Parts: sequence; C-alpha cells; structure tokens
Amino acid sequence: MSSSESSKTSTLDEALAMIDEMGGARVLIDDLEEFERLQVRMTEEYDLLLEKHPDRWVAMGMDGLLAVGDSEEDVYQAVVNQGMRRSDVLVEFLDTDPPVLIL
Repeated sequence: MSSSESSKTSTLDEALAMIDEMGGARVLIDDLEEFERLQVRMTEEYDLLLEKHPDRWVAMGMDGLLAVGDSEEDVYQAVVNQGMRRSDVLVEFLDTDPPVLIL
C-alpha cells in the first residue's frame, strides 16, 4: 500500500470512528433531515417574523419561535436557559436592509 493510500485509509477510519461516536450514520441523517425541516419552516415564516421582529435575532426550534434578542449570543443564551442545545435551533438575523448580491 502506498503512502497516499495509507493516508486515505487512515482518514477514512478516523471519519468512521467520529460518525460512530456521534451515534452512527442514521442519527446524523435524522439530524440533517430535522435541520432541513427547520430551515423550511424558517423560510415559510420569515416574512411574518421580519414584520414582528425587524433587525433582531431569532431562534427557532421544531416547536416554533423560542427566543428573540438584540444579539446572537443573547438568543443562544435564552435557548440554553430553556434547556435546549444550541445545535437544536436555527438562529437568524432578521435584516430589514439585507445586502444586495450581484451575480
């Protein structure tokens, strides 16, 4: 086995070990699917949230809006104070003047 092949095998083994430590592939896939559903929900509710909470940070979980604050850290702290993990929510800034992207 070449040095390059050995390095690839070692990297793959490390990645597989990390996946196992996180609960396995099924858990990761389930988490990604839940995150996707959360993104869809945020997109669907974005205009209403922007109207109610302009230029503020919001955190949304699968049960709906969890926190609103003036800073990202304030919102994450409110999430933690509710007993949730930061990774269980989607946090966005509701910008009333978003930058224009020219493609």
